[in-house]
Amino acid sequence: MTGGHEKRCTVTAVNLEYDVTKNWGSYNPHFDLFLTVECNVQTQKGEFPNTIEIKGKLKKEFPVTDNKSWGNAFVVRAFFEACLNQKNLKLNDDYSIPDAWLDQVVGKEFMKCDYPTTKVLKSGKLWWDTYKIVAPVSSPQGFLKAKVLKDVQNGWIKNYANDAFMENHKNSGSGPPEPKQSTNEMKAALETQFDLTQI
Repeated sequence: MTGGHEKRCTVTAVNLEYDVTKNWGSYNPHFDLFLTVECNVQTQKGEFPNTIEIKGKLKKEFPVTDNKSWGNAFVVRAFFEACLNQKNLKLNDDYSIPDAWLDQVVGKEFMKCDYPTTKVLKSGKLWWDTYKIVAPVSSPQGFLKAKVLKDVQNGWIKNYANDAFMENHKNSGSGPPEPKQSTNEMKAALETQFDLTQI
């Protein structure tokens, strides 16, 4: 379990916002790129819908031909590179994302990694975060877990629940919570498998 759980995801929709300030309670961060990815996560119990937010600030003092221009929004580039199976993708001259990428990633797959944090929910279970970087599905098993652990070691992830914390906490669930399906989504799924008009 060390490092978290890696899972394969299929993109169902993406929404990209530019130059946006998010109002998260008293925390109001600003992002040059804010990408919301809707995807289906493959689990042992089947596919479940999930939403991932990938965001960052660009460094516009660098030309778009320089990878440094991505700033900490390199995580957005990593998403597109993982889905499109390409390397060193460049921004448009106006520091925007090519529209074609947004269409091309729908239906494509990528890997994500969820890791346990030291935040305890009211239920007594631990909160799980999604690692900010995703990877191509062709990545070797454990690739993202190793990146999580490296970021923990380097102090970039400060709330990681290590194995000792997990053991001491005696978390009742050993994995991240499965994404919830709404009643309508479950009904729609059932209707595609069974003719409910006969009931």
